[in-house]
Amino acid sequence: FPIAGSVVGFMYAIVFDFVNVSLDLPSSIAASFLVSMGLYMTGCFHEDGLADSADGLGGGWSKSQILKIMTDSRVGTFGCAALGMFLLIKVQLLGALGASHWQLYDCSGAGPAIIVSQTVARLSAPYLIRTRDYIAEVGPKSPFYIFMVEAKYLVSWGRLVIATSFSLALACVMYGPIVSIALISVVLFVAHLMGNKGDYLLGGVMGDFLGSTICVCEIAALTFISARNGIIGTYLSICDEFDGQGFQLSNVYANSSIRATFHFVLLSLALKGWLTFVGPPDMYDREDNKEDKDTTSDSKDKDN
Repeated sequence: FPIAGSVVGFMYAIVFDFVNVSLDLPSSIAASFLVSMGLYMTGCFHEDGLADSADGLGGGWSKSQILKIMTDSRVGTFGCAALGMFLLIKVQLLGALGASHWQLYDCSGAGPAIIVSQTVARLSAPYLIRTRDYIAEVGPKSPFYIFMVEAKYLVSWGRLVIATSFSLALACVMYGPIVSIALISVVLFVAHLMGNKGDYLLGGVMGDFLGSTICVCEIAALTFISARNGIIGTYLSICDEFDGQGFQLSNVYANSSIRATFHFVLLSLALKGWLTFVGPPDMYDREDNKEDKDTTSDSKDKDN
């Protein structure tokens, strides 16, 4: 998976550099051409999974409903919204990275970023295949994905280590070891969270869900590459402000980056609390209620 991602990423980088350098067009325009070419070259393979997963997870109430929606070839509101935001954020991030600068261990710009992000994002697929159960699919795409049921036994821990090592080595060549280790950690962490979500909502992972996870990890990788200087700056500011002084609210609001981070953490905790204590019932309770209603309905039909 990561090797395929690196090949695709190099082709994307060639397109970006041609439009940005040879045609002398702005980075944002070059990023739009890059993404458009990528959709054509891959046949919207992962983007299709993102749209189907968003429709299922957003519109389904129970596990059976989610799986039914995900296997439907039509795209709904959640799928359109997720796909649109994915493409918008991707173009914006690549455009913000600017012109490619190629230097061993210290690359910058959109070209190196797209290569690395395409590579490390695909590391999520073998990780989830190895660590999660794969759900046998039904529907129009089931003949294509049926081999994935056995892929768990083909993707051994050794092959996962090789895939991780390749991704890390390529990222190190571009950005050096420290940034690369952090980047791989971020991608695996996001993949792990997505895997937990898949276990909870679906009972495992499936082809569309793997595609959506790759898209999410790609955005996470591009965001980290784009914001790494800001992340380091905020971290150093927090260390400087709280080193030996303990927590003081005045220190939080005296520094704009720390204040924004503090607000974001509070918002995340509030949303988590709302979902835990006020949000919809547990997925397993929803599934049990649906089964009870189906049983009751079948009994009434038999009585009639």
